[in-house]
Parts: sequence; C-alpha cells; structure tokens
Amino acid sequence: MDDRTPFLEGPFDSDEAADAVAELEDGEDVAAGMAEMLDDFVRENTDHVHEGDVEAALAVACLVAARISGIAPDEAAHHWLDRNPFTPTDGLRGRAAAAFRLATRGEDNDLGEIRAGDWEEFLDHLEPYRKALHGEPQEPPAPFVPDLSHREPWLRAFWSVAGRDLPHDVPYARAAERLVSAVNGASDWLGRWRPAGLRELTVFGRLVPGARAERISRGRTTAEAWIDFGHPPEAAGDTAGGSVHASAARQAREDLHGALAAAGRRLGLGPVPPLPVPAD
Repeated sequence: MDDRTPFLEGPFDSDEAADAVAELEDGEDVAAGMAEMLDDFVRENTDHVHEGDVEAALAVACLVAARISGIAPDEAAHHWLDRNPFTPTDGLRGRAAAAFRLATRGEDNDLGEIRAGDWEEFLDHLEPYRKALHGEPQEPPAPFVPDLSHREPWLRAFWSVAGRDLPHDVPYARAAERLVSAVNGASDWLGRWRPAGLRELTVFGRLVPGARAERISRGRTTAEAWIDFGHPPEAAGDTAGGSVHASAARQAREDLHGALAAAGRRLGLGPVPPLPVPAD
C-alpha cells in the first residue's frame, strides 16, 4: 500500500474528484460541505449513477472513510486529511456509506461502464474505504520506512506562473533546477531529511504577486509544500542572451530556501543548512 506499484487510477485522480475536494477545502465547514455534497449525490443519482457526479461523491466518501480508520491506499487522501481536520459524525458516516454503495454498484452506473476494463481491480483498491465505512476490522499497513540508500532524488520541485507551468528555459527555472539537483546531491541535506521518515518532498511553487502563502502537508510516504511566493512573474527572468540573470538566480535561491525551511518546520526537522552551490 502506497509503495511504488503499477499505476491504477484511484478515486482521487479524476478531474471531477479533484475539483470536488478542492471546493471542500476552500469552504468554511468541511464536514457540512461533505454532508451536502453526499446528500445531493444520493438524491439525484438513485435511478442512474451519472458520470461526473459519481467521481466527486466517491472521493468525498473515501475521505470520510479514511478519516474514520486512518487507512487509505491513496497518498492524496493522507495529504488532504492532513490539511483539513474534521470529525466524522455518525450522520456523516451514514451519508458516506450510502454514497459509496451507490457509486460502486454494478448496474445503472456510468462509472462501472467507464472503468469496465479494471472495475474489479478498482473495487479491490477501494476495499479499505468500504470496510471503514461499515466498521469492519482491517489490519493497518506496516509503518512506512523509506529506502534512501539508492540516492533517488528525495526533493522535487515544480514551478508555475499565471496558471501554467513555468517554461524550462527561463533563467529562474534553470537556476532552480540546478539548485534542486545540488540539494539532492548534498549529504548534509539528506541527513536533515532522513528524520522525516518519508520518501520525498515535492515543492509546488507559484510565482504570483500578493501575500506569501504556504500550504504544507504530510502524507504516509511523501510531503508536499504548496507555496505562493508573493513576487510577480517578472522575477522569473527571460531568455535574453541565453544566460541566467543574476537577479532571477538569486530569487530562485531565496524561494527554494524558504520553501525548504517552511517544510522543515512543519515536519519537525532540524535547522536549515546553507544551500549548496550548484556545479557549473
């Protein structure tokens, strides 16, 4: 569970599911939003389970289940629950169970038709959620122990600007890529990361004007840091002359250092070492 296995699209991997859980996260009362969404789904899909509705409701039902049991075969559920505490009342549990039954029934179900090729495998994947909603006993997975000896990168970073990926050839992106590579190769940074007990940290950096904001979560095997850096896209630089502009490189260094420091605080790691100087 949660280890690197052949890819199976889980209940959180569709656009409809992602939109639904994002909407809940933006709401004021997570549990109330869940209850309303589940009630609407059951009321409007009793005769036939419709595409779009079913993916959203199933994702919400699985989040309720994972909150109840603490068991989830999807890393996305661990991250979402880490960011969004709520208490699953008996009423919410009942709504989630009803929606789950409807979403996974074998007839009059668009989801079953869409996933006809892997339906049984998908239901097997969902079994821990079903058991949690029905109070059935299940064995928790063994504690996760990352293998950091193979020196696969433990740090990954992705950058975006104005709702799109930052082009790889701009000075900021080139400087940030070199810094990430240098951090992955630095023994002091690996030593700092080991106590986290996780396989990797992924930084999602947005170059947007306004106030700096951060959203950091711990999953079962990974950590994520979503950072709005609060400076305008112009800090990314341009490609003039084909060289890295010193200002963009300096900004990338400050941003990455800040992201790693924020993640370290959330994960209870030690002091932040100086960033290494990337090799030419």
